[in-house]
Amino acid sequence: MKRSLTFIATFCTALLAAQPASAQDFFKDLARDAVGSAVQAVTRQAAATKPAPSAPYVRAGAQPPRMRLEDGTILYADYIVDYWSRPDVVTRGSTPDLDAPGYIRARPPQFGRSKKHADYVVLQRKLETVMARVLQHPALANIRGSSLVWTADFGHDAGGRSALPASVSLIAYPISLDDPQTKRHPDGSFHTPGEGPVLRITVNNPEEIGTRQPSGLWQGMTVLRHGYMFVVPNTDRPLLIEADGMKAVNPGLLDDTRPRSDIQFMTVYVGASGPTMSNLTHKRVDPVGPAGRLIGVLWNLDWRVILQEAEAAS
Repeated sequence: MKRSLTFIATFCTALLAAQPASAQDFFKDLARDAVGSAVQAVTRQAAATKPAPSAPYVRAGAQPPRMRLEDGTILYADYIVDYWSRPDVVTRGSTPDLDAPGYIRARPPQFGRSKKHADYVVLQRKLETVMARVLQHPALANIRGSSLVWTADFGHDAGGRSALPASVSLIAYPISLDDPQTKRHPDGSFHTPGEGPVLRITVNNPEEIGTRQPSGLWQGMTVLRHGYMFVVPNTDRPLLIEADGMKAVNPGLLDDTRPRSDIQFMTVYVGASGPTMSNLTHKRVDPVGPAGRLIGVLWNLDWRVILQEAEAAS
């Protein structure tokens, strides 16, 4: 009998704590009828217990999605966008791995295939401006929990007067302090080799867009499915045209009369593993984790301003 009363008391107490205020009286009565004053004492003790600290990120169901794109697509990264937009954002991690200082390689050791022509030199300078601005974001400056490594490459040169394509990618490698391959640098920062999410930026490359379809606009930039690719224009020419009932890349998007080193348009997106995107949908991606930081950068930087700063760097 004593064991049954203890079980009922525990069950009723847990059920009571999970209910809104309007339902608490009902469960108090139920507890009183079931086990009398003993259960009421347990209930009062549970009500006085302080809740555990909240998780550092919002789990599914905690609040409805707040943001949608123009076509109605839910922005499942809304809680990360909000987190990294706060002026008082907490950048420290909640575990030893997430709080470990990360190594940052601020520029690639070489810019893909080395090109000596003046057009390539100018374009490289512009992309270095973009990379420097990205690393200034609070999510990445003095990063913890991840190490950051840039890679870069010039794309295929079609020759003639065609605009030069190029890409830079920022890989966020998760730090694992227990991994024997983890390296500690002289400045106290860490790097764990392996894989990680990528912030990929390309310029003057229509093939990067491919057959992606638009979801709408975000701060003057076209957002394409899938994975939220931004297209940042630096041209008056239309990005997409109608083709067989769908949208297709405008074949005349690039203007061959402009200098080859001009950035006529730029694409930006975050690539991550399948489980990461699924966890994002259910709000289980930690904003201070590797993917959360890159997603925060993607949605909170003004890429139009950064492109104009890069163009001015020439």
